[in-house]
Amino acid sequence: MKICVVNIIPVPEEYLAVSRANVENCCRRVLHADTQIVFRAPKLGISLGTDGLEYHRNPYYEFLIAGAVVDTIVAAESEGFDAFVINCFDDPGLKQVRSLVETPVFGLVEPTFHWAAQLGAKFGALVPDMPGQVSYVTRQIEQLGLAHRLIPNGVRAERKRFVDSFSEALNDTQPMIERLKAQAREMVDEGADVIVVACGGLGQICGNAGFHTLDHRGALIPVVNPLTTAVKTAEMAVGMGKGLGYQMPSRIHAGTRLSAEDRERFKAAF
Repeated sequence: MKICVVNIIPVPEEYLAVSRANVENCCRRVLHADTQIVFRAPKLGISLGTDGLEYHRNPYYEFLIAGAVVDTIVAAESEGFDAFVINCFDDPGLKQVRSLVETPVFGLVEPTFHWAAQLGAKFGALVPDMPGQVSYVTRQIEQLGLAHRLIPNGVRAERKRFVDSFSEALNDTQPMIERLKAQAREMVDEGADVIVVACGGLGQICGNAGFHTLDHRGALIPVVNPLTTAVKTAEMAVGMGKGLGYQMPSRIHAGTRLSAEDRERFKAAF
């Protein structure tokens, strides 16, 4: 099986190997030995560095990111991937690209929260401290019908602005991990059975640091990493589809899929 993990912004050539290794390290321990992970990033797109982290709730920024993701997946469609996973908790371009390609495409949000709901009765979610992120993830949980599984005030931002925290973590992940652990312990004391890292970038840092469980008051609390969970979900879903004949994704999930001819006709019209 071959699963493609799709980044949302271009990655400079000198960082591609590191980016691939980070994705592999984050996911490999839960996958079958013969499952191959491939990394792709947009060739064109927004490259604002860490400054771009402050713009994720801007609608025009979201629109441009989604377009870059769609173009990347469409360009890779002919490479024989069994599934794509978009590595961003905003799920940019997910709905749109499902209407274009036959290959199953997964976001991070549904696999992450549905898996968390199977691990415990109540969960809390940690998000980066970026503008609007707490309310955005809270709405995501509500739209999934899982608000009743969230502890009170259950979506909380890391206690350092992400534009600074992320830069720090590129050199040393430990300060970030310790901050997140302290907040996770507070949420467990307030009733959470599971902690969700509700961000692709934050989750990848945690995954590469091996932060998958929290030992607290004699209990081992699951810490759900979105990329690890989504890639494993993609692997499982493809296997179920092949074994049982499921349509992946369903027509209801994907909407009316455009033919190759219609896709080219639409592009030419613009």
